[in-house]
Amino acid sequence: MEKADLKIVRDYWDEDLECISPEQILEVRTLKMQKHLRYAYQNSPFYKKVFDKAGLRPEEIKSLEDYSRHVPFLRHKQLIENQNARPPFGDFLCVDIKNIRRIYCSPGPLMMPFSKSDMDAYINVTANGLYICGARRGDIVDVTHAYQWDLGGTMLDDGFRRLGCAVIPGGTGMSRTHIGIMKHLGVTVIFAFPTFAMKLAETAKEMGVDPRNDLKVRLIIIKGEAIYGRNDKEILAEEFGAEVREMYGGAEAGFLAAECAYGGGLHCFTDSITEIIDPITGRASAEGEGGEIVTTDLSRKAMPIIRYRTEDFTEGFNFEPCPCGRTSPRIKRIAGRTGDIVRLKGVYLIPDVVKQIISRHDTLVKFQIVVNRSGRRENLLIKVESYDLENNQGIKQFLIEDLRAATRLRAEIDLVPFGSMGKDVSVVIDERIH
Repeated sequence: MEKADLKIVRDYWDEDLECISPEQILEVRTLKMQKHLRYAYQNSPFYKKVFDKAGLRPEEIKSLEDYSRHVPFLRHKQLIENQNARPPFGDFLCVDIKNIRRIYCSPGPLMMPFSKSDMDAYINVTANGLYICGARRGDIVDVTHAYQWDLGGTMLDDGFRRLGCAVIPGGTGMSRTHIGIMKHLGVTVIFAFPTFAMKLAETAKEMGVDPRNDLKVRLIIIKGEAIYGRNDKEILAEEFGAEVREMYGGAEAGFLAAECAYGGGLHCFTDSITEIIDPITGRASAEGEGGEIVTTDLSRKAMPIIRYRTEDFTEGFNFEPCPCGRTSPRIKRIAGRTGDIVRLKGVYLIPDVVKQIISRHDTLVKFQIVVNRSGRRENLLIKVESYDLENNQGIKQFLIEDLRAATRLRAEIDLVPFGSMGKDVSVVIDERIH
């Protein structure tokens, strides 16, 4: 069966916005930011209280530099605690309940109300991101994201349909059913988490279906599961004979960025302010350095989300001009979650990077990162459980070298018997703070 050969009639969903000059982007974002801060202060008891406590008046924020320097962060914990104290929406709701059109719920619980204008803006941004990734009118799309409670499923469904795609609300699980439907309908685009996309390839083979030649999938758009192997996209592309692109976003903030055909990172959407900060100091990361992603959606009215700390750690921004012509900076690879990240010798150590290296060896399982200090020297010890302790000693040097190549840090490796760490051992122990 031949892959679908869809004619791409234009390169951009919104050329004026996607190819706007950096100077114009700055001007547009500054004006939208100022308006959004005034709106939140006037309509949200939460932001009025937070701004007043910080001694901040919205009209004092004249630039994006002022914004980054003075506007307080918002954390997931604050959202949960405020809503639990004053259910159902805490002090965040800025519109009358009769203007709410959809409410999403995530664990916590966290309630996220959307007005008609919020929904329209989010759908348009989602469609923009899917278009950047390569989805086009005429595609048949299998959305394998959850539809229940969660923001992602319906936003993707509406976004694809706004592009003119035919959407299958496949949802999660039931991989054999997905494969059967994909073959029967000639699905051309899949939206999936990376692990589920790989599961689909494995399931197809178990069913006697060659995902590369018996299916018509030409594009796979992946999202979530920030940590996946650096080569997993290439493996997935080879399995299906398809392009693999990525979108980034979260339940609280919607989609923020999408990957074009040229790669090099994910283009930030111009309707949001995306920052990268040092997760420890809270200050803006130096150009070229990694850090935690902080985002503000400038269109959301029912429940504004301002300077939200995503707890996702990225390798930084790519400011190089992109051959696609889009002018927004690109977010580099999402490397982990900040909760378990430690910094030593000026380098961020991400547990999932360690996990990827250890997982290359079948006899190695659980690990623990221990950081301590002797005098002015910072030391890194990684304990690793082994099924075959006696024969695994030779692996130590490989682990040391692979870790040094991936992190620029030299670690001492301590192989310990399988099961010796215990069930609920902490992934990171930082003895410098004691």
